[in-house]
Amino acid sequence: MKKSRLTDFKIAFGIVLSALFAQSVIAQNKQPVDYVDNFIGVRSVKGNCVIGPQLPFASICPSPQTPNGLDDGYNPKEPIRGFAQLVQSGTGWGTNGQVFFSPQIGLAIDELGHDSPKSQESAKPYEYQVHLDRYNIGVNLSPSNHSVIYKLNFPKSDSANITLDLTHNLPMDIATYIHGNVYEGSVSIETASKTEISGFGIYEGGFGQGPYTVYFAAELSKKPQSYGTWINGKITPKSTAQALLKKNDRVGAYLQFNTKSNEEIYLKVSISYKSIEQAKVWLKAEIPGWDYASIQKAARNTWNTALKKIEIEGGSEKDKRLFYTALYHAHLMPRNRTNDSKVFGKDVPVWDDHFAVWDTWRTLYPLHVFLNPAMVSGTINSFIARLKTNGKVKDAFVNGNEMTMEQGGNNVDNIIADAYVKNIKGVNWEEAYKILKFNADNERLGSFAWKKQDSLINKYKQNGWIPAGTMSTSMSLEYSYNDFCIAQVAQGLGKTEDFKKYNQRSKQWVNLWDNSAESDGFTGFLSAKNLDGTFAKVDVKKFAGSWNKYYYEGSGWVYSWFTPHQFDQLVLLNGGKEKFVKKLNYGYENRLLNYDNEPSFLTAQAFHYGGRSDLTSYWTREVMKEKFPEEGTFDNDDSGAMSSWYIFSAMGFFPNAGQDFYYLNGPMFTKVTIHLANGRKLILNAPKASSENIYVKTVKLNGKIHTGFSFTHDQIKDGATLDFDMQNKPNL
Repeated sequence: MKKSRLTDFKIAFGIVLSALFAQSVIAQNKQPVDYVDNFIGVRSVKGNCVIGPQLPFASICPSPQTPNGLDDGYNPKEPIRGFAQLVQSGTGWGTNGQVFFSPQIGLAIDELGHDSPKSQESAKPYEYQVHLDRYNIGVNLSPSNHSVIYKLNFPKSDSANITLDLTHNLPMDIATYIHGNVYEGSVSIETASKTEISGFGIYEGGFGQGPYTVYFAAELSKKPQSYGTWINGKITPKSTAQALLKKNDRVGAYLQFNTKSNEEIYLKVSISYKSIEQAKVWLKAEIPGWDYASIQKAARNTWNTALKKIEIEGGSEKDKRLFYTALYHAHLMPRNRTNDSKVFGKDVPVWDDHFAVWDTWRTLYPLHVFLNPAMVSGTINSFIARLKTNGKVKDAFVNGNEMTMEQGGNNVDNIIADAYVKNIKGVNWEEAYKILKFNADNERLGSFAWKKQDSLINKYKQNGWIPAGTMSTSMSLEYSYNDFCIAQVAQGLGKTEDFKKYNQRSKQWVNLWDNSAESDGFTGFLSAKNLDGTFAKVDVKKFAGSWNKYYYEGSGWVYSWFTPHQFDQLVLLNGGKEKFVKKLNYGYENRLLNYDNEPSFLTAQAFHYGGRSDLTSYWTREVMKEKFPEEGTFDNDDSGAMSSWYIFSAMGFFPNAGQDFYYLNGPMFTKVTIHLANGRKLILNAPKASSENIYVKTVKLNGKIHTGFSFTHDQIKDGATLDFDMQNKPNL
């Protein structure tokens, strides 16, 4: 008996309704962690974001490594070489890549012999998964804070191997342009069970300074049928120990199994900067058994809790993916290595892997003032410990080592000042002030410090500017702002003479204003001054790159807007508001500002001082559209700095880091709720916000019309509501 067309229609209609209902349920149940796309910042390659998972600010970051990887060790178009347990995310010059494991069929111990084409690859904040097609091995991994568990699905084989290459590291083997070495190290297989492996290596190379030691402990769920070690390609079966005999020896171990079809073998690995014993403690405490699902579930829940601190409404699915992925990237570095250091004692805060605070002081730390103030206070307490122990607190602190060379100023000062003026708890401010005082009186030396040009190292403090040379102008400007930052804290702590001294010094950036400097019909730029007081001949449009004259990662056009504490003075130097706005807008229109890099993070906010807040909203939105596609940023994410810029810009307010206020700009979402650490809420409502309605007509703060283009931290720190009335044209 044939069904009627009506019956067919009812069935089809029912199927469509069921599908729509199912999609609706999925959408309603979608959590912030589900929006994170670990491939953002990886597809673009240059973003250097890590595809592997880690917990917020965790010490370990397991991730696949591939041939032709850049500073994150991974290239999405290349085969999988193996898995390292330490990788940095979004940095412009990588390091680490140690404790390298490679599951395989057959035994290949040479660096190129591991490579396998891949399929079924997926990446989430809490789990990475891939199929190694060459070996027919499935790999899943999920992290804890210092440890990771791997689930390895093997085919039927009598030659299933898990190899460990102790020597492998990213600067030596993946991103070889970085250059690296391994000086000492050893690997040991526990003699009784053969299921435990441990060891250490002393490495050097990549961003940072000096050698560092990585310890590890690993454990397998199955006893191997055979095992051994190797050195420089020579395999020694049944050997349980091998050490490097000289620098850059290739040393490793292997464990071989008979496996059934689809047999799962679990591998647990932990790393430590303190000792093998500490690595074993982390492993036992964080992953006591072989319950992979529980570790994965815990990691997912941890991330969802962290990301739920900001809830967004409105915007497209793409907007939400970009936002929550940015929020994820803003929780990766620096790394909390408290109680995992040979140098610092029990419970002394250790926050490591600052690549460097030149990147993160502007947006990352101001973001965590709201979300994770304990991370901010922990970092400052770590600074205090470093001054006491190391006698200095440098811009970059990587693998437990202070780095002498600095990209800009003494910008730990700005992090301290930002936390102080926003009343972050848990810091002894007199101790923190010692860092500011030390830097103000003993640092501010410019690149002459590491170039050993002692006769020039104090010229900034004497003259208010650094004589023309490597990064001389950009460092002078940053030192001026560092001085402003210490002045604020000095004033708050009642240190009147210090306040007067450093406040006056913070104003001397004007010494580098050259009224005769010209570009594209505009005159007046922050240029470079020779030792004799004459201005150097500077092409202010020339992008200097890194560690060159006279600017760091910018040009005269870029740095001529870097006066975070004296924008009003900058307006006057440019001839008033109208000329100021015309020149600044020209810089944006003609791509002279390099506005996707840190020196230009605050530049769009400068329009406020020229009376054109609409252009702040316009150019902020333009940068977001152009520079933040789903491939990821076109340059490094810089330890979450770029991502934090995006987060603030999307929410509708932006910090002037080191000071106690925020600028307003047109928000992207119709509603943002920030769950503050004190249990209160900061709510930003913009029901008319859209891709067209980018301009702010009016703003209400707690129900009252708010005038001006900024608001203070005090006005929102205990919870507040901002209501934006948005429109598609500016108020002129």
